[in-house]
Amino acid sequence: MNKPVNDTTLTIGGFMKTTIIFTVFCLLFLSCVHNSNETENRSTAAEYVLPYPVGKAYTCFQGFNSSFSHYGTFKYSVDFDMSIGTLVTAARAGRVVHIVENYPDGDLTVGHENVVIVMHEDSTYARYVHLTTNGALVERNQLLMPGDSVGLSGNSGQSLHPHLHFDVTETNTGRSDQTIPFDFKNTKPHPLGLERGVVYEALPY
Repeated sequence: MNKPVNDTTLTIGGFMKTTIIFTVFCLLFLSCVHNSNETENRSTAAEYVLPYPVGKAYTCFQGFNSSFSHYGTFKYSVDFDMSIGTLVTAARAGRVVHIVENYPDGDLTVGHENVVIVMHEDSTYARYVHLTTNGALVERNQLLMPGDSVGLSGNSGQSLHPHLHFDVTETNTGRSDQTIPFDFKNTKPHPLGLERGVVYEALPY
């Protein structure tokens, strides 16, 4: 014999079912909003363009968190294979605050890196490192826009082959300043950061 169904049971069951459906809907909605925000944040965070002219393409030799030399304070750094004398351009607008260009290529000495350092409006600093001797194409306090000439790549300081080392820091006290994450917006998608061995073309921006 079937047991009579209590009206209260039906009411509670319906309420629970409605509550579950509503909860699932809310979770899905929040997930969509979160993903949208992540996409927007990534887009906003990509304030940099590749540090070479539009149309040029170079191979990433090292990306973020590489066991070769991009770890510790240099964790968020990128190396591009470039022959000596290759034009390096500004990755973001800013003002030149530091220049070193007197060291020879190929001396393999730590601290002998020729470099141009540019301060941005948010007080972060971009470092263009291993430039060639007398390879700076800017003057101290010069204002730069993205794509402006910065210098000529080289093989100065602690470097095993000609390349450009690029990174961003929040301080400007010395070679060992902690690097911070950044992203390039004018090249093919790279959700995990630039990958070693991949050629990245600088697209129009």
